[in-house]
Amino acid sequence: MRDEFSRLGAQVVDFSVRTSGSGNLTGRIREHIANHQVKIVHTHSPLTILKAARALTGTRHTTHLATVHLLYAPGDRRWGLLYALLHRFTLYLPDHLVAVSQKMGRQIAAYPGIKASRVTAIQNAIDCESFYLPGQRDDCRSEFGLATESPVIGYTGRIEKMKRLDLLLHAFVPVLVRHPQARLMIIGEGKLKPELDAIAERLGVSHAVIWTGFRQDIARLLAATDVYVQPSANEGLSLSILEAMAAGKPVISTDVGGANEVITDQQNGILIRSGSTSAIATAIMELLD
Repeated sequence: MRDEFSRLGAQVVDFSVRTSGSGNLTGRIREHIANHQVKIVHTHSPLTILKAARALTGTRHTTHLATVHLLYAPGDRRWGLLYALLHRFTLYLPDHLVAVSQKMGRQIAAYPGIKASRVTAIQNAIDCESFYLPGQRDDCRSEFGLATESPVIGYTGRIEKMKRLDLLLHAFVPVLVRHPQARLMIIGEGKLKPELDAIAERLGVSHAVIWTGFRQDIARLLAATDVYVQPSANEGLSLSILEAMAAGKPVISTDVGGANEVITDQQNGILIRSGSTSAIATAIMELLD
């Protein structure tokens, strides 16, 4: 993101060890805050909250603001229980917390010792107009060799455990039986990709699954799809479903996090229960049919 921020006119200072070669991250952040009289430090993950809190120890005139994008559950990732406990602990360190959905805001404010006045819910939002590119549909489909009549189911995001793409692959099996020309386009990257690739091979659907890898032209790729699916087990308020809705695509989403704050079931999308292969498959076939 360095080049993007620089293009917008923002000064970029990279504190990462791989850039500076120094492991004293806390000291370097503290020094920078003091030298530049920084008034607000804004963090976005449990580890950055922890680092910033250590760097700000003893300072009096700097406010620590943290945006909470997700309340991690033990099953969300490797070492999930330890990470979830760390995450809960770090919620007590900043001066103020921003939750990305109303539901999350209520959950955080209900934790013992966290005053409601320390929590503000600001729902995730996107620039809707930049994601509606129907004119790019044919060109993008041509890139991937997609036939005009092929229904394309899309997903964008990280390829990791909590996203439950394994369920989506299993759900795609009966969809492909009913719609042999259907294709599943998975946009993104992550460590689980080889494992999921093997699942697709075992299920006999690998020929109909398109792995795009990391892409920055998300709006163009969404234009090539017909149905968007978000099978996650846990979310804050998914930017991906907002982007798909802005692209004019019918969205199927698990009813987790703040999904029901933007989707009214059977009106502007379909909400399904989390963890159900059959629910995903039924919703996809309902829309395609």
